[in-house]
Amino acid sequence: MEIAGADARRVLGIASELEDAGSEWELRERALGALMELIPADAGQAYRLSHDGSGVFALSVPEDSFHADPMVIYDHPLDHPLTDIMLETPTSQAWRVSDVAGDRQWRRTHCYNLDFRPFGLRRHLVATAGAGGSAVEGYALVRSGADFSERERDLFGFAQLQLAGVEQRLGERQRLVALSAAALGLAASHGWGVAVLGEDGRAEPLNALAAELLAVVRDDPRLGREQPLTVRDVEVRPVPSAGPGLPVLLLLRDLARGRTLARVFGVTEQEYRTLRHLHEGRTATEAARRMGLSPTTVRGYIASLHRKLEAGHTAALLRRGRDLGLLTD
Repeated sequence: MEIAGADARRVLGIASELEDAGSEWELRERALGALMELIPADAGQAYRLSHDGSGVFALSVPEDSFHADPMVIYDHPLDHPLTDIMLETPTSQAWRVSDVAGDRQWRRTHCYNLDFRPFGLRRHLVATAGAGGSAVEGYALVRSGADFSERERDLFGFAQLQLAGVEQRLGERQRLVALSAAALGLAASHGWGVAVLGEDGRAEPLNALAAELLAVVRDDPRLGREQPLTVRDVEVRPVPSAGPGLPVLLLLRDLARGRTLARVFGVTEQEYRTLRHLHEGRTATEAARRMGLSPTTVRGYIASLHRKLEAGHTAALLRRGRDLGLLTD
């Protein structure tokens, strides 16, 4: 039966409302309640089961309406057309079991579903889909009395497909959040705070270090411009938007910490400035021009840095500066 009109709109509406779910548990709990309204049922369950039994997820409403162990073997009607298929092996293909009557012959099968018969519910409807060929997952509804209709079976299958899409998008968002958190942590470990620049020109921190440094530079009117700037020992580097709809990022670094450490090792302010110019890829002549000094003077600073930091050449000097915390990547 083709799903269209009001039925399709109801299912798509349920899927749309679930897009803001923050976890798999929240998604399935809300979806289960919506499905039991869509297709009247006495009880329902959301489940995910790996073929080898290592991963089990089950959420039942009411809580005691299904067997506590979703891996339980249960009696299955011998004359159901899918019985032989499910006896052979768990399948990652979509399948449904419906309209199970209490007076038919039963045979015990391993088909990755749930023992509801002790609770007096004789009709059940199951929508199941595969997950990469390694698991079976889906929703089951049960009720006593009237059988599930052909329309309800088709509607339930359609809803399962839409909910599977919502769950996939949730998983993708969660992976992106985890990757973002790892990237922000890595940035902080290298001495960088990361902030996002809103359309109103306000910067909002994305990690703790950015929150600390933004307190120093937040009111500077140059913050929303494209050029790097330094405000009271805080360096700010804009990162342009990577594409339409994506924000501008700000990288912030505390220069005062490096200066403080430099003094611990006897490095003067001018020597420290020279070291930073070298770190940014400038030659002694380029550094001298920017500092308003002669190249000879700057070369003297470089020689002093080699001696104080015990480094024999420029690459070793910069590596030593990073190791000691005077420089950050």
